[in-house]
Amino acid sequence: MLFICPLAWGKASVVFINPGKAEESFWQDVDMFANAAAKRLALDYRTFHGERNHYSMIKHIEWMINNQQLPDYLMLVNEKQALPRMLSLLEGQSVYVLVLLNDVSVEQQQLRNNNPHWQNYLLSCIVPNNLWAGYQTAQSMYLNAEQVTGEAVIISGDKTTPASVERTAGAVDFFQHQAGIDLKQVIYGHWDEQRSYQQTKVLLKRYPDLKYLWTANDHMAFGSIKAIKELGKQPGRDVIVGTVNTSQQALLLREQGEISALAGGHFTAAGWGLSLIHRHIQGQALPSKVNAPLFVMLQPGTEAFEKVKQKKWDAVMFENMLLEAGNPLSFQFAQ
Repeated sequence: MLFICPLAWGKASVVFINPGKAEESFWQDVDMFANAAAKRLALDYRTFHGERNHYSMIKHIEWMINNQQLPDYLMLVNEKQALPRMLSLLEGQSVYVLVLLNDVSVEQQQLRNNNPHWQNYLLSCIVPNNLWAGYQTAQSMYLNAEQVTGEAVIISGDKTTPASVERTAGAVDFFQHQAGIDLKQVIYGHWDEQRSYQQTKVLLKRYPDLKYLWTANDHMAFGSIKAIKELGKQPGRDVIVGTVNTSQQALLLREQGEISALAGGHFTAAGWGLSLIHRHIQGQALPSKVNAPLFVMLQPGTEAFEKVKQKKWDAVMFENMLLEAGNPLSFQFAQ
């Protein structure tokens, strides 16, 4: 389905309801890339951080409605299944919506496809392939360890956020289909470094021969690596660690070998979203859902790794971005 809804006024206003904390590395990467896009595309852009509290996101939308502060466009994330409630609040409001990172269920999407309001105002979804990221990081861990047999543990994010569920399912799928890997346990670190640190200390005592430790994000990996070292083991040799995200610390640990497998690129989602909004303002047709993985496996020394490491996003030609090409890092830089 295509939506063609050009705006008739000038500089468009966009608000991104960011579910994360401003100081979290992943959301810092998201904000940095999106801010560069907004500047390049001349959009009136601001971000509201939900601080990992999905009720806060809902309350902010209620506040914008009650105070007549709704922008022309909203970018939303289905963190902890909060999107249906947010869309319910916005139904009947003249604000275009773009969904990022976590999609609604198929059933919810079908309901909205039959709703005249959302046929007009729900523009598109940019949802990364988290299943792919989970599977590929687990596989890369195994290959980098030269397919050595051993026990594995997964520290997932949470039980409800689609990205967490799908990312974890990908890792579980890989581990469970390897005859030489015994997946012992899946636990939930709620994306938190300190909690993962405490959990890993317990896990290493419970499974002293643990070989593979997969985490759903980099902050949890940092906590796990700290615990591994404190128990006299070497991450990357004694315990193979794999994770997701592109913080400077994660990239450094990947270069040093303490992280053996690293996926990233989905931090570009909000920037890609602003690029789609720019196209919508110009009257161009948008796909109802963008089919692109948004993830790449990050190997030190490659072009993709260097792009993410340098973070020179102000030079990206956001007006020419074509996400349909598939690679989230395949953009051009201005000369």
